[in-house]
Amino acid sequence: TIALPAWSHTCKANHLKPNMIPRDVAMWWNSTYDMLRFAVTYRIAIDSITADKSLKLRKFELDHDDWKIVHDLASILEVRVVSCTYILISD
Repeated sequence: TIALPAWSHTCKANHLKPNMIPRDVAMWWNSTYDMLRFAVTYRIAIDSITADKSLKLRKFELDHDDWKIVHDLASILEVRVVSCTYILISD
């Protein structure tokens, strides 16, 4: 699709490696954390891509409140990731 070259260009323009957004897999709760952490890191690129009318992705645009929820959820899940990692390492 036309969005992939635009994504690559936007990432490079913002000094980000043009990685793909991790997929959220229902059976792996930590995939949600990976996806949210990626979104927080790539926020400027995501905002730029979704604001571009020519790409027709405006319906996916996140406002300030949406981004706050993304950040809050990532923070909550990070506690779980750290806790599970600690349990696995200490066993």
